[in-house]
Amino acid sequence: MNKSMLKRLRFFSAATLLVMLVLTARLAWLQIYRYDYYFSRAETNRIRALPVTAPRGIIYDRHGEVLAGNRAGFTVSLLDLPKRDRPEVARFLATLLETDEDWIHERIAERRFSTFAPIRLKNDVSPEVVARVREQQLELPGVIIETQPVRYYPGGSLAAHLLGYVGEIGPGELQRATEQGAAYRAGDNIGKFGLESAWESKLRGRDGTLLVETNRFGQRVSVLDQENPLPGHNLQLTLEARLQRAAEQALAGVIAAAREAGNEQAGRGAIVALDPRSGEILALVSYPAFDPNSISLDFPALRDDRDQPLVNKAILGTYPIGSTMKMVGAVAGLEEGVLDERTRIVCSGPKIFFRGENPRGCFRGAAHGPLNVVRALAKSCNIFFFELSLRLGIDTMERYAHDFGFGRLTGLQDITGEADGVFDSREQRRSRGTRWHPGDVLSVAVGQANTRVTPLQLANYAALLANGGIHYRPRLVRAVTNHQGEEVYRSEPEILRSLEYSEETWHIVRQGMESVTAPGGTAATLFRLPVRIAGKTGTAQVGGRDTNLSPHTLFVGYAPAEAPEIAFAVIVEHGESGALTTLPLVEALVGEYFREAGE
Repeated sequence: MNKSMLKRLRFFSAATLLVMLVLTARLAWLQIYRYDYYFSRAETNRIRALPVTAPRGIIYDRHGEVLAGNRAGFTVSLLDLPKRDRPEVARFLATLLETDEDWIHERIAERRFSTFAPIRLKNDVSPEVVARVREQQLELPGVIIETQPVRYYPGGSLAAHLLGYVGEIGPGELQRATEQGAAYRAGDNIGKFGLESAWESKLRGRDGTLLVETNRFGQRVSVLDQENPLPGHNLQLTLEARLQRAAEQALAGVIAAAREAGNEQAGRGAIVALDPRSGEILALVSYPAFDPNSISLDFPALRDDRDQPLVNKAILGTYPIGSTMKMVGAVAGLEEGVLDERTRIVCSGPKIFFRGENPRGCFRGAAHGPLNVVRALAKSCNIFFFELSLRLGIDTMERYAHDFGFGRLTGLQDITGEADGVFDSREQRRSRGTRWHPGDVLSVAVGQANTRVTPLQLANYAALLANGGIHYRPRLVRAVTNHQGEEVYRSEPEILRSLEYSEETWHIVRQGMESVTAPGGTAATLFRLPVRIAGKTGTAQVGGRDTNLSPHTLFVGYAPAEAPEIAFAVIVEHGESGALTTLPLVEALVGEYFREAGE
């Protein structure tokens, strides 16, 4: 190797060594002297996939009025919070959000294995809270404000028991959802009650994802990618919002008037209206109600309220049936051939039917004289139906009562919680370990025994009487559409069973129900309405004759009598007087329905 080549080799070797020394020094400086700085940046500037909550589907009435929708709201959430900052940040947030500091620490501990997902501490916070957080953002590492859709019910308490409400998913709900393969996270909302719960899988959309880079304070540095959320499906109900509103207002007004008049026991009630041609539910009212917009704040008081505003009395409340039972006896007597339209039974006032019993009779001891079945229904004559029950016997009456749905579920599937009630009979007594006495059939015949029915069962009973014995499944959801307006489901009338009774039987019983609202009937005040109503009044004793409890008042019926479009049941707990409670409610309900229909 010549001297020139050797010199060049030494030069390149020296240069290479110098470069290596510089790189090694720089690396040592970065990894040793600047370690804390770059470790902090690596720890605090992170790429996160933040969930973007999908809006829930909107719930409409049959004409398109929004019953449950969404509005924009703010949520205070935590990203992974450095341990050294947790006490101070938790203390600040506990004061700001009016919650317990230990609860915040528990939420952080629960999420220790999923540090990249935000921990939602409080939904739908006020603008003042948002402003406080943003003002002190530099002192609140990991605290972020998320924009999320908040469920909103424009009508407040309108149809609250039917719509239900949403709330934060609980640990048990989260575990069940995870086991079923549903994509829920702690802090997500879920339907808790009513349609919101029963139709959760349709109403809940698919969340999107926002891929962002954040700094140590949880502030976004940049948005790297975004997957938009998919909104939930919309529900169109069978409900008439205007009819529902009128019924709720009328029931609240009647109960308030009863209390002002001195009846302190009045405080609860229910109304159900169906279309007897299809089973569509037009109104479903339970009183008192609640406002689902403020359920989280009001829940403790609502839970402890003696009038049980959280209970859907229209489908879960069970009540003695009173004299509305009498159409069952009438149908049974006509079908079994123990009477016909010409058969007369004489009512001469109270009488003793069995040795050792007290006399039984009609309201205020009335003596109605000889009556056929039509006039007996019009006058609500107890003596007539006592005598008829003895001719039929309890086993025959039980069979017909079951035909009309007493002691059985109506088939409602769109919301859960329906009670099946009970029909008082030999078998029912045997199951309870109590004896059946011969005179008990008399009490059953006029609805004063242990029979218990729901308002929905009573409305379904009225529909069967209106349409000639066709039992349609009661329906609340008419159609489901996706966010693009495409229909993905439509319910159709479903016949569960048909009662094969003679047309003559139906005709005679309907005549009796029309006579109830005619002059001389127990609901003659309804005769003044422009629409002809067929129905039956009822008064049900509560707690026995020796109590001081006022009786419940009931009414079942349909209209127009000649071509029924609406069948309904009304009950006011401890209403005492049907003339002051149920009849005004029927007038308001029917009047609003046909005003709406333009008749």
